[in-house]
Amino acid sequence: MHQISLGHLVQHVSPDWLHLLTDMERTKHVVLRNGVENVNEKDVMEIMEAVIAEFGKETLHH
Repeated sequence: MHQISLGHLVQHVSPDWLHLLTDMERTKHVVLRNGVENVNEKDVMEIMEAVIAEFGKETLHH
């Protein structure tokens, strides 16, 4: 198991996507079962979607 911030994970796997995350989302820690080496873009996309959805629940829309 490996713990890493989402920002570092995205920077490592798909740095072009980093601008899609807020500062709070970038600092969210995620746990990777098989380490960073085995994570691909599809995995990162799914993790990003989950974190964005989690933080989106706290956002109030008018």
